[in-house]
Amino acid sequence: MNERTAYFNGHFIPESELRLAPFDVGVRIGEFVFETVRTYDLRPHRLRDHLDRLYASMKALDIDCGMSIAEMEEVTHEFIERNRATIEPYDDLMWNNDCSRGIAKPFDPGPYDSYERTVFMMVIPLGPSLVGFLDGLENGVPAVIPPTKNIPARYLDPKMKNRNRIHYGQGMREAQKVDPRAEALFVDDDGYITEGGGANFLIVKDGAIISPEGRNILRGITREDVRDLAPQLGLEFVETNLEPYDVMTADEAFFASTPFFVMPVTSIDGMEIGTGTPGPVVDRLIDAFAQQVGVHPIEQARKITQPYLADRPKGSRPY
Repeated sequence: MNERTAYFNGHFIPESELRLAPFDVGVRIGEFVFETVRTYDLRPHRLRDHLDRLYASMKALDIDCGMSIAEMEEVTHEFIERNRATIEPYDDLMWNNDCSRGIAKPFDPGPYDSYERTVFMMVIPLGPSLVGFLDGLENGVPAVIPPTKNIPARYLDPKMKNRNRIHYGQGMREAQKVDPRAEALFVDDDGYITEGGGANFLIVKDGAIISPEGRNILRGITREDVRDLAPQLGLEFVETNLEPYDVMTADEAFFASTPFFVMPVTSIDGMEIGTGTPGPVVDRLIDAFAQQVGVHPIEQARKITQPYLADRPKGSRPY
């Protein structure tokens, strides 16, 4: 198998040579914006939508990466081509497009506006990434609302997809102390449901797919996939404030994220949602999405995770 290729500041390099400077602002204070993108059947899924959001995040943070969006798109396609030979025929590629404000002078207090930006791309192998999700994809996952709350948009807007997310790691650890299989489901200061630690959250109720409002959540690309598919399935898509009570009394619930598309949620804080098993709407969403992209996400996940399952406890995953 060929070594994977990374992209760093205008150059394609072997992944093993990728290095970030310790004084890069993204390393020092997490001032990175990024996108996680993947292919289906080696075709990039909604790449332009991801890049539109990446450039909106940079605009909101006043970061100029020195590349037009068209240039970033062209480089990303070349990155995909260079990495095709590094995966098995049934696998797909997933990667990050990362941009930071650049390298600061040692101990410079900032605001780091005059330094060369850092732009890089690196492959995230799908198989190892999905190992910890596979049980949840097949059987559903419990959700636990942790003590740590989501940061309100007035402090750090989650619509800017950024690396400053220590609260997600803390909340996920709190949730898994309650249930080792659990995914964290965060609420905001008003007690309304926001999102998971890296995934949007939605419920199904009375023939509608319902999402939290877009104010305190990432406006996810996979969430848009769900919105687009809902009418095809005869379902309404609604945005509204959701409380834990609404989740407990829902017919179904699920997370939505780039690596796996959707994953059913079968309980919240120990209380069953619906029948306590993956429901029919989630199954229909997955089948409709598979027809659209030419790959069934769960069937693919079963195949590409096999080499890694023997070495990993069931239900465990990295933060």
